[in-house]
Amino acid sequence: MRYDPDHKARTHRRIVRNASRQLRSKGLNGPAVTTLMNAAGLTHGGFYRHFGSRDDLVAEAIEESIQELRDRLVTVAKQAYPGEGWKAMVRSYLSLELCDHPDQGCPIAALAPDMARTRPALKKRIAAAILKLRQEVLPFMPGPNAEERGANFLAIFSSMVGAIAIARTMPDPAVRQGILNTVRDHLLESFE
Repeated sequence: MRYDPDHKARTHRRIVRNASRQLRSKGLNGPAVTTLMNAAGLTHGGFYRHFGSRDDLVAEAIEESIQELRDRLVTVAKQAYPGEGWKAMVRSYLSLELCDHPDQGCPIAALAPDMARTRPALKKRIAAAILKLRQEVLPFMPGPNAEERGANFLAIFSSMVGAIAIARTMPDPAVRQGILNTVRDHLLESFE
């Protein structure tokens, strides 16, 4: 059977996109290659036509999910009033919808402990993706200069990731929402 020229690229992207969701949902060590391929509607046999190893797929999937987060945050920031972009990012990020659906939410909140335990080469790729996220959202952070915006990014982003991680441990949706609201309100009031 003949495929069109970009079939392999589209298939590769589908595998990465589905793996991104599976890994955020089940953790880096959760789904096996077979499960990741099945999520993309493929069999395990085609894996090595696309990736050299499971780590290659994991790295691409994490990079994909961080880019998805970055795109979401930058989009809401650009739609906000001038100077209010960071607030729009906080409101968007700290939503119950993203909290309740780790497969669609922040990969850092879902996978930080797993990421910290990965092999050095994989950790290096993850760090690069996080630094790229930082670089692209930094212009929207509060502060009169780059140094202060950098410090505020660290405080704001760390608080948001932690809020999601803690909220996800609570079985009651009202408690989860309360955690998200508390952190959101505190952040919005703290950085003027």
